[in-house]
Amino acid sequence: MKKTPTLARKWFRPTGRILVMLSFAIPVHAELSTPTPSGSSGPGAEMGQTVTDAQRDMAFNILTTSMAILRDDQPFDPAHTIFGRILAARPERGAVGVMEYSFVNPVLPETQIIVYVVPDPAAPSADRTKVKQVVTAITVRFNPLLTDISRSTLEDLLRVDIGYWIDGQGNRWPGNDLGTAPPQVRLHGYRYRASNLPTSRFPVNVEFAFGDPAPNNPAPDEPKTPVLMDVLLNRDYSALNPHHREQNPS
Repeated sequence: MKKTPTLARKWFRPTGRILVMLSFAIPVHAELSTPTPSGSSGPGAEMGQTVTDAQRDMAFNILTTSMAILRDDQPFDPAHTIFGRILAARPERGAVGVMEYSFVNPVLPETQIIVYVVPDPAAPSADRTKVKQVVTAITVRFNPLLTDISRSTLEDLLRVDIGYWIDGQGNRWPGNDLGTAPPQVRLHGYRYRASNLPTSRFPVNVEFAFGDPAPNNPAPDEPKTPVLMDVLLNRDYSALNPHHREQNPS
């Protein structure tokens, strides 16, 4: 029996200081099992939609703003942000001061924009209710999937280093191309470390998820080149440890 080619969408849900990867495979013309702000029609429909110049420009603005927030070059004000209108603000059950914001953008109304806010991990106070909240992760899941945006364009836009990436424990790994999932799942991942800028306070880890085109005879409504599906940006606190907090008392 011939397997149906699929695209896999994956994203990270940060829980405390741990990133738990969630992934699922979606048949190309199936419905999405995860709700979107406006009720997505699924990857097949996403691919068939035309991406306008205004949508592409907004996507770039969302990503550059996200990077600036995570570098701590720009403040985050959920009530006034290019991300759009607050769709939901969900406190994390059992976690003090942890909040997940989701936004609906007027130019990309079906794109999921998730901002994860926690009490500042760098603050030594044991009373987390008195600690300033900071953004630690931003995930953008594009709908429609973005065509005609190359990986090199994103590398330049977000100013990332080429040739290595850093994991959640601070370990350095060579390369950026994570390869594809099994052949029937056409998800292609890439990981990076944002370049160290003198104006930025925090390092940022970056992940792109592209949907590769069908290897043989793609359907007429499917793109012939990779499409951008998801971008994950994560502020790296891996350098923090008990010794670091002892050396940096409040």
